[in-house]
This record gives sequence, structure tokens and C-alpha cells, in this order.
Amino acid sequence: MKRLSKLQLKARCQKGVTMLEVMVSILILTIGVLGLAPLIGIAVHNNTYANDLTIANNLAQKELESLMAQQSYGTLPLLETKDSVSGVYQVNRRVDDNTVLAAVPPGVFKLSINIKWIDGKQKQRSIDYSIFKPKS
Repeated sequence: MKRLSKLQLKARCQKGVTMLEVMVSILILTIGVLGLAPLIGIAVHNNTYANDLTIANNLAQKELESLMAQQSYGTLPLLETKDSVSGVYQVNRRVDDNTVLAAVPPGVFKLSINIKWIDGKQKQRSIDYSIFKPKS
């Protein structure tokens, strides 16, 4: 008959994991998951900010295209402020030429758009766009 060592006998008798091993495993897993929890909040905030910025960019592009399509601007400087459809974004439109703003080259209009909004953390955000349009 073959003799088994104590180590082989012990290995044959153990068929599962102890309760202590399971609890330690759960503890390690819990610490790892809790370490990732703040990242979820940061990801949600960054996603919201990116969405706000995309909407503001699209709104600014629409406003610039609208200004570019106008044939005349009346008395300069043209200053207009309005709220967007959703009421979240404030749109500031401005048109200058070299008689109003010395930095503008002669023979062109400077069309400027400023979009302002307040983000989810109650922080004021804004973007600015400017483009030159030749006088016709």
C-alpha cells in the first residue's frame, strides 16, 4: 500500500475555501470599487460640461452665420443680447469696423459672438468667436 505524506492528505481533505478567505476577498473587492466611485461623479460632470460646450458651439456657429448673412448692420457698434430658446445660454452679438475699433482692418467688419451659461456646479462659463467679413 502506498503511503501518503501529511501534505498530500491535507490537500485531499480541503475541498473549498474558508469563510475567512471569502470575507477577505469581499473586503478587497469593496475597497477597489469604492476607490472608483469618485470617478463616476467626475465622468458625469465632464460629460455634462462637454454637452453644454457642444450646444454653445452650435449656437455660436448659428449666430455667426446669421450675422454673416445680414447685408447691413445699421449704426455701429451693433450690440445685441438675447437668451437662447432654452433660456440657459445668453448670446451677445457685436459688430465693429475700423471707425469703432482701431484693431479692425479697414474695409472689413469684425463680427463677434459671446455665449455665456452657468454649468451644473453654478460656475459661469463662456466662449467667444470672432470673424472678419469684407464690406461690400
